[in-house]
Amino acid sequence: MYAIIFKPNRYNSFAWMNIVALLLLLYVGKIDAYAVLFGYFLETIIIGFFNALKMFVSSKHHKSEKSIAFLIPFFIVHYGFFIAVQSIFVFVLMGQSDVIPIKEPFHLIANYSAVFKLAGMEYILGLLCITQLAKYIFDYIQPKKYLNYTPEEIMFKPYVRILIQQFAVILAMFFTMFSNADVVAAILLILIRAVVDFFLVAIRENDALLDRMVDKMYDGKTPKDELRKQLILFSE
Repeated sequence: MYAIIFKPNRYNSFAWMNIVALLLLLYVGKIDAYAVLFGYFLETIIIGFFNALKMFVSSKHHKSEKSIAFLIPFFIVHYGFFIAVQSIFVFVLMGQSDVIPIKEPFHLIANYSAVFKLAGMEYILGLLCITQLAKYIFDYIQPKKYLNYTPEEIMFKPYVRILIQQFAVILAMFFTMFSNADVVAAILLILIRAVVDFFLVAIRENDALLDRMVDKMYDGKTPKDELRKQLILFSE
């Protein structure tokens, strides 16, 4: 089963590209370890942008004017508030260190301006933007997945993923605060993120693993086809 999850293939190629590129950039000193931590944190904004774009495309094919007029703005506001709260919490943590000149945690614009100045942040954000764009084109547009899911279903898709990702980021930040091993924390975060990506891709693309997950979640009430659909959606 582990071989299925981690074996390189065309489905998890984006995850492998991320892990190899980031580890290489970290090794040659092109990026700061803290840039990796905040880069993954900022990726949630990139994911939210593409999720809103997916909702828009889906609404065109499902003839949902409500999605354009209400759901997408609602998602942007709700998702933005969600990220803002998490950002304040992270800046409270980082305010205890001298690595980044963090002002008051609620000064989000000033604090993010300091984050963007971290060495190598342009490489990380560029890589993450390219990865998400490629996934949008090749994993969503080309397979025409907008025909399978309504905007209402897509709206809540990124929350489970970013909760896992943000937890890993915050855990890594705690590690750096109490051990000063920022490079080790960055490597661990890259590896943890890669494992999550590999597992999600395997759920989406491997029928045997998907069936096993559906059997574990089956409660005798929700139809297995619906569970399967939801698992595939949240693994996108």
